[in-house]
Amino acid sequence: MKQNRPRWKTYLMELAALGVLFVGRASFADHYHVPSGSMEPTFQVRDHLMVDKRAYGLRVPLTHVWLTESEPRRGDVIVFDSPIDGKVMVKRLVGLPGDRIAFEGESLHINGQPVAQELTPDGARLELLPGALHPIHPEPYQGPDMDEVEIPPRHYLVLGDHRGNSADSRVWGLLPRENLLGRVVAVLYSPREGISGSERWWIPMNTDEGRGVDARLTR
Repeated sequence: MKQNRPRWKTYLMELAALGVLFVGRASFADHYHVPSGSMEPTFQVRDHLMVDKRAYGLRVPLTHVWLTESEPRRGDVIVFDSPIDGKVMVKRLVGLPGDRIAFEGESLHINGQPVAQELTPDGARLELLPGALHPIHPEPYQGPDMDEVEIPPRHYLVLGDHRGNSADSRVWGLLPRENLLGRVVAVLYSPREGISGSERWWIPMNTDEGRGVDARLTR
């Protein structure tokens, strides 16, 4: 006859399983629910995002203490703790340490050069951010403007893709490296209009070629 496992061992195993789940979500991967339209059209309200929390290194869970570090890349869509109130936010990283960044209502300027934009045949607006072609909101004017700022070490400048509806670095300043939480790798599920069925699942930030934009992110 099989003996029953002592109750304390059962509790210990359950606590261990919860600990593994907690550390995994805090340190490796997690999902994020989009609460606002500041990243339209890339993300729509109620999109669910898959976040790689290993992308920029490993942190002590629930702290801003980094055990290892990897550098973000321009164009990454990042999840981070707001330097104002600690709320979790998602924006696009456009400025790296040493860059000079300005924004003139319609166009982003990096180190004195405007970043080109183009319109697709179906009316989507794309920004040719170096190394990260991506959609932005189709309205031409996306103020407020921002005078040129030089980014110091261990800080980044972030903007929403819907810059006319985004409280970002133009409002609250530069993002400290310690506040990074992870990089968005895909829209896990989207209820947005214009797609249906299996199209709603797993919309990657980058195409297989690494140079294009998944058309679902422009709708």
